[in-house]
Amino acid sequence: MRNVLRKRVIHRLLVGLCFSLLDPLAMAASERASVGDLVEVVSGLGPTLAEIVVGPDASGYVTIQLPTGKQVPVNTQKLRLVQKAGVPNAAISVGAAVSWLDANVMEKGSVTKVNGNWCQVKTPTATTIGWVECKDLRVAGAAAPAKSDKSAPAAIAAAGAAASIKLQGNWENADGSVKLEFQAANKCYISFGPMTGRCTYKQNAQGVDVTFDGENLALTANDDGSLSGAEDAMMPMRLKKK
Repeated sequence: MRNVLRKRVIHRLLVGLCFSLLDPLAMAASERASVGDLVEVVSGLGPTLAEIVVGPDASGYVTIQLPTGKQVPVNTQKLRLVQKAGVPNAAISVGAAVSWLDANVMEKGSVTKVNGNWCQVKTPTATTIGWVECKDLRVAGAAAPAKSDKSAPAAIAAAGAAASIKLQGNWENADGSVKLEFQAANKCYISFGPMTGRCTYKQNAQGVDVTFDGENLALTANDDGSLSGAEDAMMPMRLKKK
């Protein structure tokens, strides 16, 4: 009987070890995942950085807060740990006016929150953009970098392309699996295959931000008149006006 019990204990330990090796954040979720952790969650619109605000519960679920402010429950096995809670905050103040490069476009805004090495920022005319590493932010009034910024011409060109694009109308990708209908008053409809829903949009110097079901889809304006999503997104896309 003692040997049988020993085998059962060893079996449980081995099973637990196998599951812990599958996902570093899911490993001992009650000990590893905690409030304040920064994690990456992947949705149909690509990877998004979020903060754990509640959890985990007995079933391994935590509540994360997306850059839009929406809070959603997610199983820790679907998250990738970016930064553990408790990392000392970077030397930058909430409310500081900052600028940063986003896809070669210079953005300006303010810091709304600091969590360790990451700063959450927003522009004056938009909702929260998301998390940027604090080291990549330049505080207003700080000395400019000594080396020349080779990305500046690209930023100016991208801003010009974005300003010249007339959004209202129908857009879709090559195979028609993704469609966007931009309407007046910043309203739109977005379709992924057979799924269609309402959305809102806001044009900016880079292109346009589309908000759908609490998720943000950033589309960059290209010189050829198309709109493209991030290349590292789960579902990269390039939309053209029809």
